Amino acid sequence: MALVNVLTTERRSRAAAESDGGRHACYYICFLVIADASAALAAGLLAHLWHGGGSDAGGLSGTATRLAVLLMPPAWVTALWLRRGYEARYESMGRENRRRILRAAGILAVPLAAGAFLVDSTALLRQALVAIPLVALLTPVSRTLAGLRVGDPHAGHHGWHRALLVGHPAPIEDFLEVVRRGGSEDPPGLSIVGACLPGPIEPDEEATFPLPILGPLGSVPDAARDTRCDVVVVLACPELDTPALRTLTWKLRADRVDLAFAPLPSAVASERIVLGEFGGLPLMHIRPPIRSRPLRALKGAADRLTAALLLLVLSPLFVALAVAVRATSAGPAFFRQTRVGIGGREFTCLKFRTMISGAERMQAQLAHLNEKRDGVLFKISNDPRVTRVGAILRRYSLDELPQLINVLNGTMSLVGPRPPLPGEVERYSDEMRGRLAVKPGLTGLWQVSGRSSLSWPESVRLDLSYVENWSPRMDAEILARTAAAVVRGTGV
Repeated sequence: MALVNVLTTERRSRAAAESDGGRHACYYICFLVIADASAALAAGLLAHLWHGGGSDAGGLSGTATRLAVLLMPPAWVTALWLRRGYEARYESMGRENRRRILRAAGILAVPLAAGAFLVDSTALLRQALVAIPLVALLTPVSRTLAGLRVGDPHAGHHGWHRALLVGHPAPIEDFLEVVRRGGSEDPPGLSIVGACLPGPIEPDEEATFPLPILGPLGSVPDAARDTRCDVVVVLACPELDTPALRTLTWKLRADRVDLAFAPLPSAVASERIVLGEFGGLPLMHIRPPIRSRPLRALKGAADRLTAALLLLVLSPLFVALAVAVRATSAGPAFFRQTRVGIGGREFTCLKFRTMISGAERMQAQLAHLNEKRDGVLFKISNDPRVTRVGAILRRYSLDELPQLINVLNGTMSLVGPRPPLPGEVERYSDEMRGRLAVKPGLTGLWQVSGRSSLSWPESVRLDLSYVENWSPRMDAEILARTAAAVVRGTGV
């Protein structure tokens, strides 16, 4: 009887959880439809006010332009539905979502163009030419607002909440290191429930394995069902050949579980991945890293211009901080240190001094306190060499401001890898030397990803990811996250 009660309770809790999740998803889709309809109505009204009231806007033509505004919301929602824009697995997939919005805009253009042709209305045609691109621009904004309003349950995770990993132990551990970014928790909203391995594992290895082992490859459908997974993620696993994957896909489909592949444990930006076909077989092509001279020249010019403006605006703050550093401890206001830049060329990096004079000579005495024993960095949380003013400067990252001079003279960039010491570079592996392919930055991807808590290998991985996947949009995102961290006083 006790067993029956336990099973009944578990079944009820599972049903309640599924019901709550389904209800939340339903609410979210409803808000999404309302947001899309609002974007379409706004686009239609703006286009009508701009181009819909021309000289031929009277009579039948004027009625057509006004009717087009009223029909824009249902027509746009229908177009998005036809492009599967309301399926959870696609809604939050960033690039894929934008592609579906553009395709829906193409669908919407058909009835508007047909209407303009039937009523012979130049005003309706002009209105359509404005409304279609406008609604494609407004929709992502309205969807973002809808997500903030109801708490998007799918944000960043493709509509998946629970994932089961399949593959060999080493690829699974690499995958976990990437998605957890050096921490001990799964990404918010995503729970990795366990793993299925292709072969047996030693008892001592199983005890230290980062996930529960739910069985061999043949038990994947049962494990996915028992753990109520949304997706099964297959890593590098030669045992899963084409017939086995086909069979697994059909078995998972019965329980409405997705099947995904993660063939690249390293971070490769989605913009560099292109799906193609060769001889009837799907191929994944990875574009080479961006090495466009015009883009890099533009980045350098933008860096120098921004640095010059910031130095001009912040000059009173510079003077005040320099006086504070000199007045509270013996030594110069600026700390100069040799660092290694692009191509391995050394340069003098500037910072406000945050430690007592002669702090570098004390490093050997404090080696036993070093918290970064997994690499070449030296880090002490409560470093006794830091002055009181220096602690404040570090908290708000104000000690980094003199590096704007380095950005202005071209030895550094606003965004890039951390500028390493010559001694660190001497111990670099061939892979680590990839960090020297671009200018070091005042801030970077690893700084805004939890600098203090990251291991050395994770820091290197993030810097290499930046070098490989650089884009102007990535720089803008890192600068925005840096500004937010400085305002919060959490540093970068």
